[in-house]
Amino acid sequence: MSGEITVRPASADELPAILAIENASFTCPWSEESFREAFEAENIAIYVAQRDGVLVGFSCLLAIGEEAEILNIASSPTVRRSGVGQALLSRMIGEAAAKGVTELYLEVRDSNAAARSLYRKNGFTEIGIRRHYYIKPREDAILMKKTLVPADKGLL
Repeated sequence: MSGEITVRPASADELPAILAIENASFTCPWSEESFREAFEAENIAIYVAQRDGVLVGFSCLLAIGEEAEILNIASSPTVRRSGVGQALLSRMIGEAAAKGVTELYLEVRDSNAAARSLYRKNGFTEIGIRRHYYIKPREDAILMKKTLVPADKGLL
């Protein structure tokens, strides 16, 4: 796969492909029911990344007022480090700013150096630690934050 990456809102019929990526990416994956609830929630947006017509990644964004949290972001193991995560992250940052979000948060495993580097490259800073947040294996989460300028502010 070497084509352009496109990111768009997901549809519920893509849930099997999303679950396959989720299960290949995380030791404690979200359940099918959790994803179904996310699809029905008004304040959660789910995006998918495609390359050459194949679903290769997804992300979930929870936005409430001026704050938002990246709940989940994952790419297929076959396309990691090829720009899929960056494409998904860029879309979520843009969508959050368009919604008027000023503070965007996420948690990442302490040992996930590649993800932490990606987030820092995109303006996130480490602001705290959630001790023993992850299980299988037990590990701390690094809490990260990015301050956004909403798309509709600051324009004269």
